[in-house]
Amino acid sequence: MNPTDPSQHTPRHPLPIIGRGAEYSRREVVAGSAVLLAGGLIGGASTAYAATARRDDPPPLPWTWPTLDPLEAGRRAYRFYKEKGGCGSATYFSLLSLLREEVGHPYTTLPDMMMIHAGAGYAGHGTLCGTLGGSSLIINLVTYDDEDPGSATYRQIIDRLFWWYAEQEFPTDRFDDISPIPGQIKVKAMSPLCHTSVSKWTLTASADIKSAEKIERCAKVAGEVVYTVTTALNEYFAGNWVPPVWQPSEEIEHCVQCHSPDSMGHTGGKTTQQGHMECLMCHDDHMKMGA
Repeated sequence: MNPTDPSQHTPRHPLPIIGRGAEYSRREVVAGSAVLLAGGLIGGASTAYAATARRDDPPPLPWTWPTLDPLEAGRRAYRFYKEKGGCGSATYFSLLSLLREEVGHPYTTLPDMMMIHAGAGYAGHGTLCGTLGGSSLIINLVTYDDEDPGSATYRQIIDRLFWWYAEQEFPTDRFDDISPIPGQIKVKAMSPLCHTSVSKWTLTASADIKSAEKIERCAKVAGEVVYTVTTALNEYFAGNWVPPVWQPSEEIEHCVQCHSPDSMGHTGGKTTQQGHMECLMCHDDHMKMGA
């Protein structure tokens, strides 16, 4: 399969949805089976029932990705942050709503609020920014191939998304034309973690975590993440996406040479950590300490 050919990412078994009007009570099913049995058709009935049951099964991944408007997707995420319970729902539902409109099934089978738990760094715990969790779910749906589970496409796109997020100064001014608080102070996220991203901004902006300013900032973050994800997926399915190669900052390059699973060509150290985050935000530089 050619991963850059959009036509080959169409679900291999598109299956229609059974409408609500096709639901039957147990009594009706039993009665109908009795009639068919009396007529010697029970074998055919079993086959028909099995086929009907399979029609509700989701098709295998990847699901269809049509070309979407990044700005419309981002604007929905900005708005849904305030309307749908925070960053996780905002990113997930903005993309889902567009996919329902452009594709329909199987996206119509997914619940609206599946990612609400990701708000505020997952249930308020300040871990992964919910914008990244909500959008990563969609990335996986459209790029993972269950016939080629070793494919690294979804991992590449998600990894690069997280790396981009950490390097981004938020909020951007892309949505200032619809914002009641344009021109907000920009602060580099430094990490995909909600705790770091938000706290660095609130401390710099002297803003309370529940203030209108902070809410506006995070709504714009949701919009920018979705804008970026939509642009990347459009480019990927058009065959124009080139995954950037992660390069550690000068401050941590010597750390990565020994401790990263990427190894950077180094074979003498221990790969004792996993990730592409900035080491010195949480760790002391033991090489310099021992110098």
